[in-house]
Amino acid sequence: MNQSIAIIIFSILCFCACAPNPIELETENLFGSLPKEVNHPIDNSPTMEKALLGKKLFWDPILSGSKDIACVSCHHPNDGYAEQLDLSIGVGGVGLSENRMNGVQVKRNAPTILNTAYNGISSEGEFNPSEAPMFWDNRSSSLETQALQPILSAEEMRGSEISELDIIDTILLRLQNIPEYVSMFHKVFGESGISEENLGKAIASFERSLTANDSKFDQYINGDASALSSLEIRGMINFTEVGCANCHSGPMFSDFELHVLTVPENDKLLEADRGDGNFAFRTPSLRNLVQTAPYMHNGIFETLEEVMEFYDDADDESQNSNVPSQNRDEKLEQLNIPDDKVASIIAFLKALDDDNFDKEIINEVPSKLPAGGAIN
Repeated sequence: MNQSIAIIIFSILCFCACAPNPIELETENLFGSLPKEVNHPIDNSPTMEKALLGKKLFWDPILSGSKDIACVSCHHPNDGYAEQLDLSIGVGGVGLSENRMNGVQVKRNAPTILNTAYNGISSEGEFNPSEAPMFWDNRSSSLETQALQPILSAEEMRGSEISELDIIDTILLRLQNIPEYVSMFHKVFGESGISEENLGKAIASFERSLTANDSKFDQYINGDASALSSLEIRGMINFTEVGCANCHSGPMFSDFELHVLTVPENDKLLEADRGDGNFAFRTPSLRNLVQTAPYMHNGIFETLEEVMEFYDDADDESQNSNVPSQNRDEKLEQLNIPDDKVASIIAFLKALDDDNFDKEIINEVPSKLPAGGAIN
């Protein structure tokens, strides 16, 4: 054989062996990797000092009405900035994660804070941090707004002794009486110092620093063909083919839209959680799922296998009689998850985890209260 022809044939064979599967490539394009850089609001530019101030506030129970619960009480780094409870326990609670008890029963599962900096990101990688949807019902926009809502909530942090109207002023006065906070706020924000707006900005700045954007999947999408196993790649394709990507798309694997599902009610609740009023809840991100179980807005499913089983039968009206059948999202009818595809899909979902994030445990906060509140 002519040597030049042999070289051409060899080159073609090599290209065919290395070229991505068209189905695989089409699937990848539905998602995309997370950007390495995070967008910040124009009026809340990032600094190390601001994120550190926010971190101290995140751990400090001085922000709660009874001074016994902090943001980290339900969003702890040991649990991927979530917790292992189905439904959070707020004011008066003692202990951490699955060991937390007593206190006020909150009606929803605590979602992870990780990667909330990317909330609202489109399939093209575009996102506006000032309009980022927050909470299970999208009731707030931006981390700056979200950061203050638990403080206002009677169940989560405020308690019943201080009114919603007075709680922020009460917290600000407490902070103004702590020299370390006065100094830190002045250094970060200048003459405006301690204020409601700056309180939200500081906590949001810390939360925006909590990224986990280098999973095996991200490495694969960014060019490392060996980052995903054949099982995980098959799971990625199956994930799309069975209909999961109809809602779980883009770099955060969420369309950030509200959908009416048929999630069974959690028996711990005295009345049904109606979400936005119509039993609709936002599509959650699928990143770092392994560390943030249990799942769904009410933590009703303990394992990913249970989630898969639920979605395979999600159009079954018997699962949740509280949701009128005519209100169920039509995308549920498009789902079909055969048993032989479950293992590969779960393997792919686990490949979305990134364990490289800030796990520092703070032992002392400026208020000198127990860091994290009554969690020990």
